[in-house]
Amino acid sequence: MKSDEYIYIENLLERFFEGETSNAEEQELYAFFARPDLPEHLRGYKPVFGYFETGIAGEVEEGRNPSKPVRKKPFLKRWLWMGMAVAASLLLFLFLNKGDGGKDDEFNPYAGSYIIRGGVKTEIPEEVARKLDRVIREIEKKQYEKERLALRSLRQYEKTMDNIQTKEDEVERFESDIERLERRYKDK
Repeated sequence: MKSDEYIYIENLLERFFEGETSNAEEQELYAFFARPDLPEHLRGYKPVFGYFETGIAGEVEEGRNPSKPVRKKPFLKRWLWMGMAVAASLLLFLFLNKGDGGKDDEFNPYAGSYIIRGGVKTEIPEEVARKLDRVIREIEKKQYEKERLALRSLRQYEKTMDNIQTKEDEVERFESDIERLERRYKDK
């Protein structure tokens, strides 16, 4: 089970990526991901927060240092590089998809089905694989129906128990009302 700290950090992560964290909460995230003993499921975020903590600070310092001139790429050169990247991507896409343009083959999930028993690979005929798939789906459907019926019975039991408790509460109220009325008439 996750510790409260990890749940808290996961909540902070969600809020961070939604842009809803305060500076203090972000500092908590930076400090947490700077630790060497991170749990396995959170280690992927370490480089991200390492950059936020050191990379952004370095960029801010570079911006404040007037001795280093900031080089800007010319507008035309930047667009030329982007255009070349788009063209290369398009050519790569066309090259990778060149042989599939004229084929109308449908995907057959049963083609090439096999079983391995005792280290021996045995091909399963397509029709057998289809029937096997159908049988498995029917079994899953029946299992689902059994579970649904069991849950319905459980819900009916819970509803009956709630009704019994309600009736018992009413009986207790009536008995207390009767006792109160009896005391009232005895006092008169």
